[in-house]
Amino acid sequence: MILVIIPIFVALAAASWFLISSKALKATFGTIFSLAMIASIFLLAANMDSHYGMKKETTVATKQVYSAAPAQMPVGMAAAKKIGTDDYVLVYKDQATDKEATAHFAPDTSDIVKSVKQSATYTKADVQTAQVKTVTTKWVYKNHTYKWLFKQNKEDNLVKEVHTLEVPTSWQVVLK
Repeated sequence: MILVIIPIFVALAAASWFLISSKALKATFGTIFSLAMIASIFLLAANMDSHYGMKKETTVATKQVYSAAPAQMPVGMAAAKKIGTDDYVLVYKDQATDKEATAHFAPDTSDIVKSVKQSATYTKADVQTAQVKTVTTKWVYKNHTYKWLFKQNKEDNLVKEVHTLEVPTSWQVVLK
């Protein structure tokens, strides 16, 4: 909405300075609309530069996952392929009834920016069942006024998303 408000203030300031014949009214309205236009531009710049009107919010979600090995195997298993320095593509089953394990967290080559913000890793932990813990950090608006003022279509306020596959110590993790 700020991108609509700024041109309105520009038009009102120009109309005030050029179309009002009374010097007192011209100076009053011209100054008011000019200052409102400058303030709106500064608000937009502050939002674009340092996320004015926003705060970082972190959420944690956990989802149980299942071994990539066939059900007859006595030991649980997951597979991991290292991509980059600290990032992995992880292979496991989403449901116990799945016939085949699937790869998760492979980078989306059509959206490189989103892929850079996401990472995945694994760890052996003192847990009973395997789970994927997803920690998502996003910029969110502090209130509805800021959201109304600054929200743009299809904006992505994702800062980072970290997926960690936590497997029991009895599981095997096969590195490819």
